[in-house]
Amino acid sequence: MKSIVRAAFVAGLLSSATFALAPVAASAADTPKLTREVQNDLAGAQKAMQSNDYATALSNVQKAQGVSDRTPYDDYMINTFLAEIYIGQKDYANATAPMEAAADSPAIPDDQKKQTYFNAFQLAMNAKHYQKATTYGANLAAINALDANGYAMLAEAYYETQDFPHAEQYAQKSVDMAKAAGQTPNQGALVIIFNSQVKQHNNGAATQTMEDMAVASNDAADWSQLIDQALGGKNVRDEDAFYLLRLKMLIPGAMTGEDYTVLASAADSRGYATEAYNVLQKGIAAGKTTAAKAGPLYGHAKSGAAMDQQQLPQIAAAAAKSKTGQQDIKLAEDYWGYGRYADVEAAARRAISKGGLKTPTEGPMVLGMALVAEGKYDEAIQTLSQSSGAAAHLWTLYAKAQLKKSGSTAQAPAPAH
Repeated sequence: MKSIVRAAFVAGLLSSATFALAPVAASAADTPKLTREVQNDLAGAQKAMQSNDYATALSNVQKAQGVSDRTPYDDYMINTFLAEIYIGQKDYANATAPMEAAADSPAIPDDQKKQTYFNAFQLAMNAKHYQKATTYGANLAAINALDANGYAMLAEAYYETQDFPHAEQYAQKSVDMAKAAGQTPNQGALVIIFNSQVKQHNNGAATQTMEDMAVASNDAADWSQLIDQALGGKNVRDEDAFYLLRLKMLIPGAMTGEDYTVLASAADSRGYATEAYNVLQKGIAAGKTTAAKAGPLYGHAKSGAAMDQQQLPQIAAAAAKSKTGQQDIKLAEDYWGYGRYADVEAAARRAISKGGLKTPTEGPMVLGMALVAEGKYDEAIQTLSQSSGAAAHLWTLYAKAQLKKSGSTAQAPAPAH
């Protein structure tokens, strides 16, 4: 499982470096009082800490630990001081035990609970004390003291204790809070939601989460996984598989060596030799395959592409004269293999306008793909809604992700590798 990024951990600890000082100097009216001897020792520790003399501060706290008639509040304050001394030295490992002891104390004043639980939560996560972390994180959640990243951390703690329902619950809370604030959801939270749903055998929800992950990250690996899942689905149509591989080809870094061969074979069998040859050439250039691995397919595609280039003008002329759109849509498919997306768009529009297509949804599908490849995402989404199936769904999802990434200014995707 991908781990949650806790980049703010150290910054959070450092920002809390004075949280224990105020109660010693001036306590709230309803805060318990320290035993006089303990207060004197901690006052000495406080003074030493102000000059970063942690050795003297530690000596004073150890004196306070030797007081025989300590109260629970005395122990709470002693532990907070111990933790703070170690935090000041960036010794988070030794800070963990006293901070957890402070957070477990029944004597925490109400006005200090948030800071105490927060530091104990972060230290417990850092030490992989996940069961402890769930307690402190849940306490923070109960007083509405967690932000989106905090809920993601709590979800991770529950996941590591194999409490998958709670892991999913708090990860979803993280995602919902981020979305409500107009922020990109924590990718780690999405991963936890997905993995928790898989662990609970909720495969339908897991698929939806995988889509959310791909849109949020726009990462080639996530898109590749999502497309592979669609390709492995039951009763996936041949044309859907073909268009799904074309989508994968459009995403830099998504293709495997096998993908190049499978897509080239599918294109060649449909009569799109130029596409087959260009796919294999890109696979070879990317170091994912070789002509030898492609076998006879490579030679057949190469010779077919040479013939295709010679015949393309005649094919285009015949399509222009045709009264139905069937030849135009095949011309559009042929242009795709050349990467001539503007020509794909024009031919597909003519095909739709003329009508008479053997597969009526092929026109909007091919046109929608061309619009995505040209970076015309808004129009692509609208056009693809006229088609159906797994391919149309994922092409639409990809268009939405690119539109979100680019904002109001749509940009054409980078060349595939």
